[in-house]
Amino acid sequence: MNIIFLMKVFEIGGQEVVTATLARCFSDRGHHISIVSFTPPNPMMVARLDKRVTVRTLEGFRYSKGNVRMLRNILCSENTDIVINQWGLPFLPALTLKKAVKGLGIKVIAVYHNDPSTNGKLKAVENILEKTRNPLKKMLFRIVYGFLKQVTSASMRYVYHSSDRYVVLSKSFIGGFRSFTGLNEVEKLSVITNPVTVDEVNYEFDFSSKRKEILFVGRIDCNQKKVNRVIDTWALLEQRYPDWRLTIVGDGPDRENLEKQVRELKLRNVSFEGFQNPREYYERASILLLTSEFEGFPLVLPECMSFGVIPAVYGSYSAVYDIVEDGKNGLILPYDKKGYNAALMAEKLSVLMQSSDERQRIAENAIVTSCKYALETIYQSWEQLFRVKMNVDEKQLKK
Repeated sequence: MNIIFLMKVFEIGGQEVVTATLARCFSDRGHHISIVSFTPPNPMMVARLDKRVTVRTLEGFRYSKGNVRMLRNILCSENTDIVINQWGLPFLPALTLKKAVKGLGIKVIAVYHNDPSTNGKLKAVENILEKTRNPLKKMLFRIVYGFLKQVTSASMRYVYHSSDRYVVLSKSFIGGFRSFTGLNEVEKLSVITNPVTVDEVNYEFDFSSKRKEILFVGRIDCNQKKVNRVIDTWALLEQRYPDWRLTIVGDGPDRENLEKQVRELKLRNVSFEGFQNPREYYERASILLLTSEFEGFPLVLPECMSFGVIPAVYGSYSAVYDIVEDGKNGLILPYDKKGYNAALMAEKLSVLMQSSDERQRIAENAIVTSCKYALETIYQSWEQLFRVKMNVDEKQLKK
């Protein structure tokens, strides 16, 4: 089949990594894959793409006749069978795509990569509301919150109605999708999780090679990822466990502020590594700490587990319970409406840090769990979606 991934942007991020991984996997199975981005792609991400995958760029992130015409020309020239719209919330890509595919018989799949009951803008207003004491300001921000929720809900409904299938990353998101959009009938909804995107070829788990190291991997921001909580938690542990260290892999808008926080707290065993291939860190680290305020299906969880790194996570989103079982293959600090409790997370971590036997037991269970998210397993889910849900026959799948 000829498949196009439609991207709002193709920068350094989880959606892009998933897209690149699936593009390579689909290409390996004989499909012709292209990526179309509204804006010029990041050269680093293009360099990571399989050479068989072509990248096209539109005229910027906007709805225009030029973008519709360009996208339609691409669809026709590549004899496209399916478009996978990787942005299942903004209506603009869906509107552009709807106009471009008109009369062509092309199937459209939208994918939403976060919890459909919330998003970054809503969470930002929620954070302001929590900190605001002025009654008038509080009322104004409640109005803003209600308006944003109505707009994003309408946008999600539009994308859903404009697509042949709408994919979410967890069964636990179905209820949230219904509630947020107000849709009772969701027969177009499908569930496909993200695959492990870090290649574990030639890796063999050896517990003796694991260091006393806690890891964070991801975008450094204090809105969604809340990496400041990682620092707050580590600050309660460093003096108690001087032979352990915290390593932060990634980059983002709040890195400078967090580096300042580390200096002010006089923490010594913390290193910021920047954007790196995380494999070598997964191979050596013992624990991964993730304290996000919300997520969809975080790639780092099955990835780190496939290397025997124990996930310690804040249970602020339902999908985490699909992946992690507290005390069996990882640790979960339950969500608290009063806010994240660094002291409680530090105590849960200290149990692991004190016991190598416990770390080995949980690490081995984590590896077993990660097999559910192997790339081949997730590909089979996509193929089933194409064949059964999209009514694509076997000959077309092999085209």
